[in-house]
Amino acid sequence: MARTILLASLFLLLAGGAQAQEEGKKIIDEKTQMGLGDYFFEDGDYYRAITEYKRFLFFFPASLRAEEARWKIASSYFQGKKWDQALSAADELLKWHPSSPWAAEAMLLKGRCWLEKKEFSQARHHFSRAKEMAPGSPAAQEAQWQAAVSYLQEERWKEAASEFRKVGRESRLYPRAEHWARGMDRIEEIPQKSPATAGVLAAILPGAGHLYDERYRDAGIAFLLNAAFIWGMVESFEHENYVVGGILTFFELGWYSGNIYSAVSGAHKYNRKKKKEYLDLLEKEDRFAVGITIQEKQPFLSFRYVY
Repeated sequence: MARTILLASLFLLLAGGAQAQEEGKKIIDEKTQMGLGDYFFEDGDYYRAITEYKRFLFFFPASLRAEEARWKIASSYFQGKKWDQALSAADELLKWHPSSPWAAEAMLLKGRCWLEKKEFSQARHHFSRAKEMAPGSPAAQEAQWQAAVSYLQEERWKEAASEFRKVGRESRLYPRAEHWARGMDRIEEIPQKSPATAGVLAAILPGAGHLYDERYRDAGIAFLLNAAFIWGMVESFEHENYVVGGILTFFELGWYSGNIYSAVSGAHKYNRKKKKEYLDLLEKEDRFAVGITIQEKQPFLSFRYVY
């Protein structure tokens, strides 16, 4: 009897310990694993997020959330500025889940990757595909916006204005798109200098091209240097000092041609500077916008300020 009681007690003790050990274990389920990836993503730790999303796919390959994990991997690569890896991850999503709710977003993301790589034609191709996959959706409106931005980056102002105007009134991007479209219409009004005129003026009178470019200090230096060398050449030849005159002529040719090149280059720099100032102003004004958007056939006055 005593032996039976002892064995029974030992069995209960072992069973209790095993149960306590089981209760102490952490069971990783789909929600927990996906939540861990989301935690790192929201914290800006995109590479750890990618690791956790990939771990999710390893442990739960048949999960209904597998396509969500693949989309978040692509998004994490994009946020981490790994354009080629983001393209590959988006392709994986489209390959395994062609009808995914994130399919249009994945195509949009591919377009944005190509835009970051300055491959503008490729970018617009994918933006067009995204619009075809989900017409009228927020992803399609974003794709339209990004297509306009691609023309803006290429300095194709008329095409940019036309594409900005294709953003629908129902889109949250509509006020911004109208702002930029109007800005593109006025871009031809930016003061510009003619490089040809600057070069001709510099050839006629050294320094005149720089004066035309509004580079007054450089104009004075160019005039004085060329005048000094020309004066030295004339004096040398008048005194039959041909060696010195030849040397001064050689250097003056360099200064003279350099004066023309600098004037032409200055006109291009002036034009780039004025365009940049204008675009910076548009960007600054874009931070605060007031507009009307249509939502469910009802007009809404919208305010937006980015700081």
